[in-house]
Amino acid sequence: MLLLEDEPRLSRDLACRLRDDGFGVDAVATLAEVRAAVVDVAYDCLILDRHVADGDSLELLTELARTEHRAAVVMVSTDDDPDARIQGLSAGADDYMTKPVRLDELALRVGKVVDRRDHWPWAAGLVVDLGSVRIDLARRTVTRNGEPVHLSPIQYSVFELLVCHRDRMLTTEEVLEQCWDGRRDQFSNPLRSQVTRLRKIFEGALRIVAVRGAGYRVELGPDPVK
Repeated sequence: MLLLEDEPRLSRDLACRLRDDGFGVDAVATLAEVRAAVVDVAYDCLILDRHVADGDSLELLTELARTEHRAAVVMVSTDDDPDARIQGLSAGADDYMTKPVRLDELALRVGKVVDRRDHWPWAAGLVVDLGSVRIDLARRTVTRNGEPVHLSPIQYSVFELLVCHRDRMLTTEEVLEQCWDGRRDQFSNPLRSQVTRLRKIFEGALRIVAVRGAGYRVELGPDPVK
């Protein structure tokens, strides 16, 4: 994986912690070094400090979205404003953490996003067609009959997970763990409301089937009335 962090001590600590967990880590300090590195190496994960000396990592994510970039992305920032988190996730980050970061939490989150990407069907191609709906996994875009479908970051995460595992049912806990990463009240179930919204968005094209008490899967065809 590639680590972008311009504070030398923090970079060293993060790299050592990740290596202790068995990850191979290349550490750089500038966006220019990231751009050069990703040309030569197909990293499985990019850990990006958002603000470094030569710019904002959001610019880099925008550039990568126009390529066949397949790496998972964890963005780290001193900016804990909710809008900043939304910006990062909307730009293509798989997770967004605010400084100061706990080394063990970063290692855990990196492991989760890498594992999630490793189980996606890259061999089948970066674009999935489900009837009139097309999902571009590299660019994180969705269209229906050629027209853009606008999803919130969390809606996209849930939909993408269902699509990538459409050969089986995903349990509620699997989706909550993958898409919320613990950032929720343990007594709440925010998934149900997101599924309801996704059903309305894709009504007439896809079915998001609920298996009572178990989980969800996505299928072709109009969604049944619930």
